[in-house]
Amino acid sequence: MPFLPYARYASSLVAALLLCAVAQSALAANPLEEVLAFGRPLADLRLRFENVGQENKTKEASAATLRARLGYQTKEFLGLSALAEFDLVQHFGASHYDDTIGSGLSAYAVIADPDMATLNRLQLAYAARIFSDTEGMQDLHAVLGRQRFVLGDGRYIGNADWRQHEQTFDAVSMTETLIPAVTLTYAYVDRVNRIFGPASPAGHFDSDSHLFHLAFTGLAPSLRVEGFAYFIDLKQAPQSSAQTVGLRAEERVDLGAGVALRMNATYANQRPYGGNLRAFDLTNYLAEGGLAYHGWTGLIGYEVLEGDGHAAFQTPLANLHAFQGWAEIFLVKPPDGLKDLYLKGTYNFDAVPFLARLTPSFAYHSFSAEHVTADYGHEWDAQMEAQVDAHLTLDGTLAVHTPGGPFPAKTVFWLYATYRL
Repeated sequence: MPFLPYARYASSLVAALLLCAVAQSALAANPLEEVLAFGRPLADLRLRFENVGQENKTKEASAATLRARLGYQTKEFLGLSALAEFDLVQHFGASHYDDTIGSGLSAYAVIADPDMATLNRLQLAYAARIFSDTEGMQDLHAVLGRQRFVLGDGRYIGNADWRQHEQTFDAVSMTETLIPAVTLTYAYVDRVNRIFGPASPAGHFDSDSHLFHLAFTGLAPSLRVEGFAYFIDLKQAPQSSAQTVGLRAEERVDLGAGVALRMNATYANQRPYGGNLRAFDLTNYLAEGGLAYHGWTGLIGYEVLEGDGHAAFQTPLANLHAFQGWAEIFLVKPPDGLKDLYLKGTYNFDAVPFLARLTPSFAYHSFSAEHVTADYGHEWDAQMEAQVDAHLTLDGTLAVHTPGGPFPAKTVFWLYATYRL
């Protein structure tokens, strides 16, 4: 039997709300009204046009889609709060793209935003002062139900929020902040709800996964050190089941005269776990350094995900779009592994008429195999982001991948507007 049967979520949340209401009835004149009326509405709207030209596809793909994410979070009472949120994704115009759910349009490139109306999050949260001796300081935060979380920088565990429907987890998660400068997080994941939606055969993973993450910021004011151990067992993808254990550190050092040094390093080892019957022992390591000066930020980085010719270091639950190029050529790492040498630059214009901020950015990636000598091509990425105000953001993004080895040329262009409450 699954540890967290989905059918229990709604009844658990309703029961919790009723308990809150009953408890408040004895303490206040208008209990239920206060819990519900003084909650927080949730709204996240994104209108996007995406165009994809891919060398190994006979037709150029394009899609205009709207994502409306709407929900409500109740006011906290006795440490308890509830949240419900739904996603509506709808395309406009002709379907000139492969939406991944059997549309019969495989001549087009994939744009993984199928139409759907589905639950995004449904959760019960609890916050309390369990061990802290500071009055009013809540050191324990726990969430039960369908939820969103991103651990660390999202390299291994994230919500894949680039697509219109995000990745969520049917899980119980707990975060404890009792020890100063230490944040300890644990999550048990019963099901992974993927970006493809409930109508897709690949829309979910049944899971028996344990996630541990620890962050420590007490060594230096700007130094953050993370340790993690992710034991991932996915029933529908046993070849992606693995235990990943590692460390990550990032630091920003003020050099004076407005100049700051930025450094980031990661090391992780991956071995089979759960239903994965293959034998492998693979490493992922990254080193990144750069300088920031007023609104400018530039950096150079090098990341390696090892392969042995049969299997490669994989990150199936990561925020994949943020790593190895926005054209998303390497969502699944090739068996011979991957080396990524990259440059990135960003500038923030704060004083622009009619805008709160204007941010152009670019990235260049040079890809090659790790296990053998092979060129996997290179990629240029560019983005212009205009933040109109605290709620509205406008973006234009371009990714151009030049072919190398078995990986085709691919060009992707996006225009999108995001509005959030």
